[in-house]
This record gives sequence, C-alpha cells and structure tokens, in this order.
Amino acid sequence: MILDTQYLGALVDGNEAARVKAEELDETDVPTRIPTVVLWEAYTGIGNTTSEAVGGQLRELYERLQRSRSTVDLTPTVARKAGSLNGKHLQSDALSDLDGADSVIAAHGLLREEPVVSNDADFQDVEGLTVVTY
Repeated sequence: MILDTQYLGALVDGNEAARVKAEELDETDVPTRIPTVVLWEAYTGIGNTTSEAVGGQLRELYERLQRSRSTVDLTPTVARKAGSLNGKHLQSDALSDLDGADSVIAAHGLLREEPVVSNDADFQDVEGLTVVTY
C-alpha cells in the first residue's frame, strides 16, 4: 500500500478513521510504503509552521511514522509515469486536478500495482489506480 500525504496528515492530527485504518493495515502482512515526495510535502508543511514548538512536534510525529514504514524513491521510471499522468490530467477538462506530488504518488501505486491510501478525491480519476479510503 502506498500512503498519501493526506492520510499521514490525518494520522498526525489524530483522526479516528485514519487511526482505525492504520490498525487494520498493521494487522495484515501487506507492506505499507511512503513515497519520498510525501516526506517532501510533510516537511513543506513543517517548514511553513509559525511556531518552532509545533514544527518540532510535527517533525517528531512524521519521523516516527517514516521509521515504521519503508520508503519508495522517485526514480526516472516513476518520474516518466508521473509526468504522463500529470500531463493527461492537465489537458483534460473531465479529469480531476492531479498536482505534481499526487501524480508521483499515483505513479508509485500504478507501477507497483498497489493501492493508494487516501481520502483525496483527485486520485479517483486515475485510470487503473485502486484507492483505499478510510
């Protein structure tokens, strides 16, 4: 399973449904992975906090989540797939807006044939991608 930024943010925020989904995932043998672009998005948010104390708390929570999961890197293959997805969605009037980071996350899911865990509706329009919501 590929874990989206939105899902990890919900875990950090103490969202009950996200916590229940985490417990369900932990009870299975299915590997959960965090794309490095998700770490970039998380640290963008941490860097944008106005309180050093809040930023430190967020950093600690995200680091704990990251240590408990494997990560997947942005490789040239993933970059090509993500760029194609992003371009297709930008060109379409019917498909959802799939920003750069989300296109990378979706590409990881497609290339690994793994679902993405997220409540972000933008993933719903990605052809062939399975999205697990909570």
